[in-house]
Amino acid sequence: MVVAMMMMKRFLSLGLTLAFVFTGLMTHGVSAEAIKIKDIAKPQSVTGNQLVGYGIVTGLAGTGDTTSALFTEHTIQNVLQSFGLTTTSQEVKTRNVAAVIVTATLPPFAHSGDNIDVTVSSMGDASSLQGGTLVLTEMRAANNLVYATAQGPLSIGGFYADTGAGSTISKNHPTAGRVPNGAIIARDMITNVQTDASGFNYVLTTPDFKTAVSLERTLNARFGGHTARALDAETVHVNLPGEYTNSPIEFLADASDLQINQDQPAKVVMNERTGTIVFGGDIKLAPCAIAHGNLSITITTTNKVVPPGPFTNAPSLVQTNTTVRANEQKRQLTFIAGAATLAQVVRALNTMGVTPRDLIAIVQTMRDAGALQAELVLQ
Repeated sequence: MVVAMMMMKRFLSLGLTLAFVFTGLMTHGVSAEAIKIKDIAKPQSVTGNQLVGYGIVTGLAGTGDTTSALFTEHTIQNVLQSFGLTTTSQEVKTRNVAAVIVTATLPPFAHSGDNIDVTVSSMGDASSLQGGTLVLTEMRAANNLVYATAQGPLSIGGFYADTGAGSTISKNHPTAGRVPNGAIIARDMITNVQTDASGFNYVLTTPDFKTAVSLERTLNARFGGHTARALDAETVHVNLPGEYTNSPIEFLADASDLQINQDQPAKVVMNERTGTIVFGGDIKLAPCAIAHGNLSITITTTNKVVPPGPFTNAPSLVQTNTTVRANEQKRQLTFIAGAATLAQVVRALNTMGVTPRDLIAIVQTMRDAGALQAELVLQ
């Protein structure tokens, strides 16, 4: 019995300790988080390049462009002419071909001979690209140079079927698809990191002055006092130390796993189209009182056929009746005592019992009133 009482006291003590730690975390919040450098920063100019091309997809089962898409006819004529066949627009009437735009992203450090995926999208009035094959298409960058060529069978992840009598059935989006590994890169990608032996710039994925200074101090502590210098909230310039001269890739490899404290700014991101709200960072809520009511207006239209009199040949008349109803949902004032952490902010807002779409309007008004201390981003 004594042993059981002692064990019970230990469990109670441990439970109180854990509760205290959890409460302390919920009360004070965490504004900075240790994270690897490679997860929040990347060398400047080390990025992908967008490619685009125009081509045709063949092999469609009568679901290609109609004769209304004149550019498709011209494209077919040009393709046939490259093979020594001369045709006219009257001779080119096929529903098995569709004109498409082909897009892709060329990754950094790509080399000739590598393969990348391409996305194919219909340009005309084709009903489906199912079962089609992309014909050899040149992929150009913004400088109008050809960086890749694409070709191969499409994968659309869906289907389209015409059941007859104007009835159709489809799944997903049948007029766009992908060609896995369909493009072959023709040019090597050269970045400034490979050509500049003196140094480079780190670019933060989320600009923040405090994070930039933390990155500067971490690099200087590891590689020397004059290695890094923060230029602004997004950019940190790196001068390669002597042992890393002409070896920037080796420096990036050694620095990538170093951990720094990333500061998380108080921010609320809202998407009114989808009703999505995301709270992040060290958000604080000042005491405030809120009342929010919904106004719904419903307009109903009904048509009633009024027959003519018994001694007349006049046609029946259609009488239109329109009813308008307005319903306003009444709300009382809800007092929120304020909150110091994100979890407390969420609990406080949940006490109002409103939908996410109503909460978007409430959050915007709270920010204008100075009760919500955070940056608002409306998408």
